[in-house]
Amino acid sequence: MIAAAADVATKGTDSWTPMIGLLGVFVVIVTLLTIRGRSDAETRSARLLLRPANRLEKLTGIPGWAAVTIGIGLYGLLVAGAGFYSDVSWHIALGRDKELFTAPHTEIVLGLVLLFLAAAAGVAVASLSKVETKLRWRGLRVPWSTIPLGLLGASAVMGFPLDDVWHAKYGIDVTMWSPTHMLMILGASFSGLASWMVLAEAGVSPRRSRWARGVHVVAAWLTLQGLVAAQGEFSFGVPQFQQLYLPVLICLAAGFALVASRLVLGPWWTLGIVVVNFVLESTNALNFTGGDGLVQTRAGGTYIVSAMVVEVVALVWGTKPRLRFALLSGLGVGTIGLAGEWLWNQDAYQPWRASLLPDALILGVLVAVGAAVLGAAFGSAVARESSHGIPRRVLVLAAVAVLVALVWPFPRGVGDVTADMAVQPVADGNVTVTVTLDPPDAADDARWFQASAWQGGSLVLSEMHEIEPGTYRTQKPVPVTGRFKTLLRLHRGSEMMAVPVRLPADPEIGKGEIPAEDRQVQFVNERRYLLRETHGGAAWFAVLVYILLAFVAIAWVTAFVVVSQRVRRPSADDDAPGHVGVPGAVVGEGARAVEDVAVAHGGRQVT
Repeated sequence: MIAAAADVATKGTDSWTPMIGLLGVFVVIVTLLTIRGRSDAETRSARLLLRPANRLEKLTGIPGWAAVTIGIGLYGLLVAGAGFYSDVSWHIALGRDKELFTAPHTEIVLGLVLLFLAAAAGVAVASLSKVETKLRWRGLRVPWSTIPLGLLGASAVMGFPLDDVWHAKYGIDVTMWSPTHMLMILGASFSGLASWMVLAEAGVSPRRSRWARGVHVVAAWLTLQGLVAAQGEFSFGVPQFQQLYLPVLICLAAGFALVASRLVLGPWWTLGIVVVNFVLESTNALNFTGGDGLVQTRAGGTYIVSAMVVEVVALVWGTKPRLRFALLSGLGVGTIGLAGEWLWNQDAYQPWRASLLPDALILGVLVAVGAAVLGAAFGSAVARESSHGIPRRVLVLAAVAVLVALVWPFPRGVGDVTADMAVQPVADGNVTVTVTLDPPDAADDARWFQASAWQGGSLVLSEMHEIEPGTYRTQKPVPVTGRFKTLLRLHRGSEMMAVPVRLPADPEIGKGEIPAEDRQVQFVNERRYLLRETHGGAAWFAVLVYILLAFVAIAWVTAFVVVSQRVRRPSADDDAPGHVGVPGAVVGEGARAVEDVAVAHGGRQVT
């Protein structure tokens, strides 16, 4: 039965059908746009590239270079996201990969390549269309907003071969957050923000048309989804970092994405986005695991209460001055919004308990306020305001607050706890585990205490229920046959430790079986068993990769800061990148002026 489940999981998570389908749709879309498009460029290659761009511009009203950049970039993000969720599901259900180019890995790489190609295509179309950009070299015209997208795509693609070398040197770990994984995941995650910057530089207001509104809404949603991606290990039920990270990451995503969305999209759109997002996630419509449902995701946050808080703040106090709006919104997200997420997470894979307090509240408020201030500055840039009115020193303090909140929960220690474990077999290769802890109160204030069985074809979690002081029993049987790795995991404060119930023999890495039997055993750092495949290696390569990651992160931040300054509404004597030289751009600029006057007069158009 276990082997059959594993076979089904393999077919589900390693299916090439989703990738082939997505790429087929992409080819059909590009072909139709090319056939329907028109171009009078001199060379055949230029005509082939400009025809779909011109057709997109005519269809959407978005400048061709921007439409091509966003279209390819968002599609690449969809492909990479599908591969990412399938790959995480693979590792949880089955463990390490047998080969490098599995279907999920190939899907991830193709999606990341498309992100880089999106920036390259935007530059190519801008150059062929002779868009008047500030950054140029000979005939090459580079819109500022393609720079962060190109950096994200290039560094994410670079992470894939580095990841293969990393695993060769240190073993095939299954954590999301190795440094090479971070290059790929974060490179894709932040591409939603980069796409939003493209819209800003192109001068596309969400009020211009339904197409413009729709693309802005998608960019806002992907900005939120990108920040949510960091919660993946919690969403799949196998976190390898402190539980405190989940409320921190939720408050970070809500503070930044919801404040920025409210400033750009206006009233109620942000609430609509999070409601639709919650429906999609709660129905697993975003779970790309091949459709078999063996490892389902569970949304870490709903963001609904936080979105309501941001809307109320905007309604009662207004969105100006921006700093006041950001501070009040961040405070509300870190308190009232966090309370809403607390209720939702009572039924999480690892339920939230009082032991998370006061840490979750303190860090939640800190990161929510910091993220909201940064989100207000970013949203103002996307809205192309000449100034966001937030002093630079406040932005620096906000960034420091976010970094402190992210670093604080990082340590993972081990306590002095011994388990006297008794294993009682039940039907179908399952067991009930009873354990007596020494000291008896070792799990009294635990954030969670569970039996976890994974990599045997599915994921099985069972809460440890206290039957008498210091003695706990699994609430349901857990599997101990086949390839299942079954552990008792105890998380209290900053300590994350485990003891094995049963681990299968693994000759490929020279590990023998730890059978499911009665024994007394000391809790150790859980990474010894969760990352059983890892081994020591040359320290210099790890140092080199971490240094590279630091430089890449600095480059990302610098690119976003520089571009956010460049894409703001230009003054009278500034160039307007992306407008001059683009068909319909002057009309678009005039339309925005009419929109601004209309808003100033209560929404009435003035001629």
